[in-house]
Amino acid sequence: MRIADWFKKDIKIKVLAFLVALLFWLYVSNVTNPFKTITIYNVPVTEVNKDFLSQNNYDLKNQPRTFIDITIRGRQDVVEKVRSTDFEVYLDYSQIQSVNDKKLAFSEPVCLFKNVTIESYNPKEIDIHLTRRKTEYFAVEVVSNVSMKPGYVMLRASVRPEEVPVINDEAIVDSIASVKAFLELSDVDRDTVVRQVQCKAFDKDGNEITGLDLMKVDVTIETAKEVPVSLVTRGRLAANHIEITANRMIEPARVLVRGAPGVLEDLREIKTEQLDIDGLDKDLSTTVPLVIPEGVELVDSPGEIKVYMDVEELVVRNFEFRKDEISILNARNDGTLAYEIITDRVVVQFRGLQADLNSIVPSSLRPAVDVADLAEGTHRLQLNMNLPQTGNLVQRVYVEVRITKTPETPPEDGSPGEQQPDENTPANP
Repeated sequence: MRIADWFKKDIKIKVLAFLVALLFWLYVSNVTNPFKTITIYNVPVTEVNKDFLSQNNYDLKNQPRTFIDITIRGRQDVVEKVRSTDFEVYLDYSQIQSVNDKKLAFSEPVCLFKNVTIESYNPKEIDIHLTRRKTEYFAVEVVSNVSMKPGYVMLRASVRPEEVPVINDEAIVDSIASVKAFLELSDVDRDTVVRQVQCKAFDKDGNEITGLDLMKVDVTIETAKEVPVSLVTRGRLAANHIEITANRMIEPARVLVRGAPGVLEDLREIKTEQLDIDGLDKDLSTTVPLVIPEGVELVDSPGEIKVYMDVEELVVRNFEFRKDEISILNARNDGTLAYEIITDRVVVQFRGLQADLNSIVPSSLRPAVDVADLAEGTHRLQLNMNLPQTGNLVQRVYVEVRITKTPETPPEDGSPGEQQPDENTPANP
């Protein structure tokens, strides 16, 4: 009998026998090695692509969970052998799309044992708190509280480096409005370098942003001395002309100079070259070069100054007074002497600026002569006046005053000068 014929013979009986055997095997397997579902706790998670964070300037502010719980199902003899290290689970940081992501999913767990089914795992994702690092350069502003020695000024304060980097969370960097370096010095009279000055960051409202470790800078203070300009002239103005010094203009009146500290300490002024004003009879507007001493240089100041001089001609104004307008001072009041001004009139002259002389009121001069302690006779006395504040008296003025005794008046009858006989007194024989 051929083998092929044997398989064809009684096929139904053979199929039935196979099914019975299978059922018997399944029965025996389920009784002795049944399916079982268990949970494996604290399965470690492998973090991958963690360098993706630094490459994209992300900072992870919280510590992510790196373990999960996995529920599996399989034959008892298999699942009881599974341990927490028999899984592959990944936390892939390259999944991050933006700094606003709040969740990061675990990969689907894979069990290293065959015939084990992963039914579930928990958690499926974790919370993440991301910030993005940002680097931005800010110009450093120097805030100086510097007191200078008298006569010295601070020209400028400069920093090195001029800009400092700030590397921090993007939100913090974006809130920075300014970076300042605060400098305090006193009694400064020369260029000074202050090293390692701490910088501070401020928001738009001027509030300091704390917690930032900013780099330090070097601050250089440049100084100069401010000295007055002295105009040097040669010659004299034309006759009867004066300069209205109150109107003199020198621009600039002070200049800034630099030099060795010892040289500047003794420098009191900067003189000009000589300006020739000999015979000048009108206003003058010109420029005059400065004479710069050796070892000194001008800074932020011109090498010549502008000069304006107001020159005006002097005029004479006459004031005439009659003798009855002249007062007599300190005359004796006992009636024994008589005083008379015998000069009919006098002329008083004042020289000055026209505007000043026009402002003089004649009555304000109050002319007078002083006759104190003078005896009778004719006297040549200087005319005293209440001199005005403007204008000058051209020359002294004199008047003649006559002083005479007052004539005696004869006594009248019944006057006390001669005693009259009493009616009751007998006459002399």
